[in-house]
Amino acid sequence: MSAMTVQPLPGAGLGPARRAPRTPALAVALVCTLLMGGAPARAQSFLGTGPAERLTVPPTGDALRKQSPAPAQAPARGPTSSAAPAPTAQGRPSAPDSADGGRRPQIQATIAPARRLPAGTRGFRLSGEEDVLQYPVYLTEGQARGAARLRVSYLSAISVAPEGSELTGLVNGTKVGWTRIQAPGAVKVVEFAIPDGVLKAGYNAVTLTASQRHRVDCAIEATYELWTQIDPSRSGLVIAPAADLDLKSLAALEPDESGALPMGVLLNEKPTLPRLERMIGAVQALAVVSRLARPAVSFGPPLSGRSGVNLLVGTAAEIRGTDGVEDLGPITGPRLALLPPRGNRAPTLVVTGLGPDDVRAATAQLAAAGDAGGSGPGTALAPLIRGYEVQGGERLELQRLGVTSREFNGRLLRTRIELRFPPDFVPADYGKAMLHLAGGYAAGLDSSAQIVVDINGRNAASVPLPYARGEVFDDQAIPLPLSLWRPGLNSVEISAQLPNAADKVCDTLSPAARQPRFLFLDRTRLEIPSLARAVRSPDLAAVKAGAVPFTAPGQRPRLVLPVADRETADAAATLAARLAIAAKRVIDFELVPDAGGTESGAKLVVAPARALNPVTIQSVGLDPEEIRRIWGGRAETVATPGQFGPEGVLTLDRLRRNLPMRCALPPAAVPVSVAAAPPAASATAPAAAPPAPRSPLRPAAPETDEELVARWDQTLSGAAFVPTVLREGWTRLANGALRLRSGVTGLIEAPAADVPVNPRASLIIAEDSGGTRLGETTVLVTAPNPSMLKASVSCLVDPVVWTRLVGRAAFLDASDGTLTTVQPDHVALIETRSWSLANFRLVSAAWLSLNPGYYVGMTLFMALCLGLATTGLVRQLGRRNS
Repeated sequence: MSAMTVQPLPGAGLGPARRAPRTPALAVALVCTLLMGGAPARAQSFLGTGPAERLTVPPTGDALRKQSPAPAQAPARGPTSSAAPAPTAQGRPSAPDSADGGRRPQIQATIAPARRLPAGTRGFRLSGEEDVLQYPVYLTEGQARGAARLRVSYLSAISVAPEGSELTGLVNGTKVGWTRIQAPGAVKVVEFAIPDGVLKAGYNAVTLTASQRHRVDCAIEATYELWTQIDPSRSGLVIAPAADLDLKSLAALEPDESGALPMGVLLNEKPTLPRLERMIGAVQALAVVSRLARPAVSFGPPLSGRSGVNLLVGTAAEIRGTDGVEDLGPITGPRLALLPPRGNRAPTLVVTGLGPDDVRAATAQLAAAGDAGGSGPGTALAPLIRGYEVQGGERLELQRLGVTSREFNGRLLRTRIELRFPPDFVPADYGKAMLHLAGGYAAGLDSSAQIVVDINGRNAASVPLPYARGEVFDDQAIPLPLSLWRPGLNSVEISAQLPNAADKVCDTLSPAARQPRFLFLDRTRLEIPSLARAVRSPDLAAVKAGAVPFTAPGQRPRLVLPVADRETADAAATLAARLAIAAKRVIDFELVPDAGGTESGAKLVVAPARALNPVTIQSVGLDPEEIRRIWGGRAETVATPGQFGPEGVLTLDRLRRNLPMRCALPPAAVPVSVAAAPPAASATAPAAAPPAPRSPLRPAAPETDEELVARWDQTLSGAAFVPTVLREGWTRLANGALRLRSGVTGLIEAPAADVPVNPRASLIIAEDSGGTRLGETTVLVTAPNPSMLKASVSCLVDPVVWTRLVGRAAFLDASDGTLTTVQPDHVALIETRSWSLANFRLVSAAWLSLNPGYYVGMTLFMALCLGLATTGLVRQLGRRNS
């Protein structure tokens, strides 16, 4: 594809830390300036800091337009310098309007806004020697008929060799263009024309593939240095706005710079709790029907621009007087309406009725709206983007998961699939999933060549590739333990490490470097055994996988808002919308101001730490005093996500580090100063206080050679193994009996605060460990103050961060999206479905694998019973010797 490159002058980008241009480059720039007869151009930097971006656009089409005296179109949002004149296609600023009519009009490159790509679980990075990113994009009938281009804005690692690396764009399986990957120091933008008829009304599959090779290093370790980062704020489909948007095509609502769907809930006064409850219900319905995995809710004035939608919820009396409502006419019952954009204002979705019941009925209609049509690849990709759903007892060929057969000539082939397990799946060692690989490998591979399978970032299995002559296999069985899987999304990565002797020479341009080394066939299959179905408690994995505590039958779940300020309501509504997406339905939350009371029902508590009752904090295993000490200095700071406002932060450094845009806090809120340790903790809560600094330990006396040999010999022979297992089993059995006795006699004390708090956390989400019913579960979400709560929840619901939510407590550092988790000491299994012998057997096996002490104790007890029965039987046989 021919393309024109618009390259600003070197060194003209903004930012305090930049090197001075070399003397030859400066001389060339000066000569060019004198020849052009103008002042040196001041280049615009898309990112606002660091080197200026490079822009590649087609040489024809509406990206090149003649300059006209008409007012220029408002520039796309971004931190570009408004003081710099717009660069022309020749790389110099446009001259001001002149009265000289004979002056030749200049050609100026303009960037039209793009329909951005939605955020997904894979993020926006292409890594390794080969990688693929796929995005389902919903278009209306009018958008699919118009002219369109695919724009890709990217930044690459400096180690990527441009002569051997390519970035390819495909739409609905049709290749629309490719380019060499060469953007190590600045963001580069390329555009590919999409042929007529490729786009369809409904879902379309946008695919980006990267083939990357290292410049100088051919070791397998060097392949991890290869990456191409897609800039989500500028990438997408260059199409017209959806002028024919209706209730059936709400999935065509455009995401913002971070891939999130902004929802602006219109308010003209402070709502009552019942009305706020109905608003949050409508927000959930819109999140479910829009099918975007990342909501961003804000209460207040209407949103402007192409991104997002305004939401007007209330009875006819409550919304009376709002701009545009008079167009609805008389309201006689449940009513849904979509008001078109007015000026720069985003479209408005109205959910109304005569009374509260009508509003709830309109919300139910909204949740059932929507259309899942589109192109074949698009409709197939739309459900896969959140992971292929499995229920157990299935046999899946990877072709159904979007994997294709291919030959690979690199050193490390990585194939990734995503499976979504049920939220009540019990991960434990009671079974194995079997991966049956089909493919082959070439002759001449090194003896260290192997296939490695990772599940959720943990190694599950490895298989060597032993034959120097190569091999073709059709059923290479690899067992994968169920204990490595988890409820919700699971990432399975199949890696083929393929070193050979030619890698030591590392001639990347030789013909031998292009010879295939591995063949991967899409008939590779994965067999999932029957799964144990019960909910682990406490476990945040079940919360993020299916909002399990809040979807259990029985009492309505309660959303507790001790303070109803706007930022706390934003955070609560965003979190409720994300849970509704996980549950695939609207959750009927009851809004209450207090977590106390005797009413049953699962509780979601969302509030700043200062507004919480200490009893609520203690109920989830946290120490209120420790939280007060750690967050004391941060409670007064103000945090709003990013220099883009609610959209997030985008800088060159953050793109290189692959940080989510909405995971950002202002510099004033990031430093953490931990207060001095308090006096010694009382005996009632020993685990709540931070550990005192330990004095340096004296080095132990070194063991003699005889002692070392004796210890190793005893360990390897297994002589000490059985007594150790028996002793640990007996200890656990005795402790379990003591806990059972305490529970029966009512002597259990208040739960100890045994969860250590991460001092860098800007948000804590924790689940209580008490009770054996889902209706008694409490999930707490808190932060130092309301503004930081809103900013941190905006980061938490990012699909990349959300999928890592596990354990009894998680601590989020919203400055970069780092999530640390704490696993529970003891886990209860809560029944979620009607009793059956098959599921009871699986759950029992899972429980025994999670509690090996009880398993050993039961084994010893059964052996003792067998021995006694055998002794009693033998005594009755034979004759006694007198």
